[in-house]
This record gives sequence, C-alpha cells and structure tokens, in this order.
Amino acid sequence: MNIGIIGTGSIGTVLTESFITSHTIPPESLYVYNRSIEKAYRLQKSFPGIHVCQNVKQVAEQTQLLFISVRQPDLKPLLESIAPYVTADHCLISTASAVSTAQMESVLPCSCARVIPAVTNTVSAGGILYSFGDSCGIDWQKKIIRLLNNLAGASFETNDEMIRAASDLTGCGPAFFSKMANMYAKEAMKYGLTDEEAEKMSVHMMIGLGELLKKKNWSLEMLTERTAAKGGVTGRGILVIEEFAGDLFSSLCKMTQQKAAEDRKEASATFGIDTSIRQD
Repeated sequence: MNIGIIGTGSIGTVLTESFITSHTIPPESLYVYNRSIEKAYRLQKSFPGIHVCQNVKQVAEQTQLLFISVRQPDLKPLLESIAPYVTADHCLISTASAVSTAQMESVLPCSCARVIPAVTNTVSAGGILYSFGDSCGIDWQKKIIRLLNNLAGASFETNDEMIRAASDLTGCGPAFFSKMANMYAKEAMKYGLTDEEAEKMSVHMMIGLGELLKKKNWSLEMLTERTAAKGGVTGRGILVIEEFAGDLFSSLCKMTQQKAAEDRKEASATFGIDTSIRQD
C-alpha cells in the first residue's frame, strides 16, 4: 500500500521517519508533498527513495492512505483542494487534534480518521493516538491499527473529550519531561557537577527509567515505592515534589485544555460544525 504525507513540518517528518525506521513500508511506497517544495526535497535527501509530489492531486492519485499534517488554519482549504481527487476507496488521516473526524467528513467523500503521533515514534516507542470517523469502515480501521502498532510502543483510541489530555501525555510529554530533567540538571550543577556531567547523568537516568519500566513491568507508583526508601534522601525528595509539583501540573493541564478549547472554537467556526466539549 502506498502512503501519502501532506505537510513535511515537524509532525510530517516524524511520520516519515517512523514509517521508514520501523520498516513499516519501504521508502518507495511513501509519497510526500509540502507547499514549500524545498522542504520536501530536504526530507527526500534524508530518506532517499521517497517520492516528492508537485501537488495534492499527484499525492491522491499515487496513494490510498493519506496523512495530512498541516497547521489547523490551513487544514480546511487543503481538504477542499484535495476532495475532488479522492474517492470512497481512500482514507484521509489528520494530525490536528482539535479538528474532529465529523468536521473532516463534512468536506471529504472518503473514510476519515485522526492520528496524533509523538517524537518517540521515530524509534518505534512511546504512544500514538487514533480515532475513527463514522465513514471509516472496519477494513480501514484494522489496517490503520496494524500500521500504528508498528510505529509505536502502544496505540490508544481516543475521542474528542479525552484527546487533549491523552496528547499531553503521549505527544507533549517527551518535551515536558525533557524540559524538567534539564532544569533539574541545571540545579544540580550548583553543587559541583559540570554541565556535561549533569546532562549525561540525566539522559542515562531517563533511559534507565524507561528500560526499568519496560523490563520490570512496574507501575509508576510501584517504581516510586521501590526506589524511595523510608526515611532516606529520595523519600524526602518525594515529599518536596508532593508539596510543590501539584500546582505545576494543575496549571499545565489547565493551560493545555484552554488552548484546546480555543482551537476547537476556531475549528467549529471554520467548518461550520460545532464539536465543542460541553462542561457541566
């Protein structure tokens, strides 16, 4: 099966790298297009064998499954431009978390789905999110789930209500926790570590943490309990986190939910279909 990717920014690049490094499809089965064609050719240099298309019509004619990875304001015009070239045999997948499959289906005559990848997928790890539109038949659903399970450590079905919180954990999480690890390392430097030492120790701590969770099959709570001996240094550190970090994560989640609400409102106005999450 040939796969198309429209939009070769950060998410489109993650998808391209994930497909190829996981050996899910050969490069020759991947067709990419970007409005700034030079960006698509740069991606082709990194992954020889992929095809660069000159327009969306060419992508639709060469592929059956298309991933659309463009900015939300550009999504509806792009869907409208490609609609004449897709048929009921196609499936289009958007990576825009705030645009519902129902909104996509209002423009397209084919199966629609939504997938939210993560940078961790480039090493066939981490989580990847998906949801299917009413138009997406069981055959396409099975194909997409098999595809996603090759790209990531785990795939999770979501809906409009939970997708922002889920995306915070799987998609934003690597950036959030990397930022906090870096800040933690900078603080440790005040007590004698060099920048290089603190960076290396933090990186290997995170690698080791992932391997431990994977091989021991521990829960996060279990790992905390096994590491923090009662009355020890780690235990005291946990008390500090419990006292101060709650407000941090509360503010973080409130901010991302607020941004999601703004994006959904914008999508509703653009598509003329309101899929806002009602708050009781």
